[in-house]
Amino acid sequence: MRERLQTLFAKWRSLTEIEALTERDLTDIGLNRAQIEDFVRMPADTTARMARMAAIFGLTVEDLKRDHGAWLDRVQTCGHCGERRRCSQVLEQADAASPAQAGFCPNAADYAALSEGRS
Repeated sequence: MRERLQTLFAKWRSLTEIEALTERDLTDIGLNRAQIEDFVRMPADTTARMARMAAIFGLTVEDLKRDHGAWLDRVQTCGHCGERRRCSQVLEQADAASPAQAGFCPNAADYAALSEGRS
């Protein structure tokens, strides 16, 4: 219960800070206010899940971040995915998982294409 409250207060503080950003700040960041708020509200483990899922396709986080716009799209896709249970099941056995087992992932086609591009 305490952790949930700490997480809630941390998100609230982040959203308060986002409200205080100026338009210039947002331009410097390269995101609009709604995008930043969306990222704050995502599950905290989103990027860690992405890294582990991408590794199944032979990719690194650096591979995913090469195109910043595509990275942001993938984070948003992962953060709103309705397959968290299936994802957890595959990631529990990530060392032995194959890309075919991760086909449910909404970023799977993108990961596969990136992986092919590295070959």
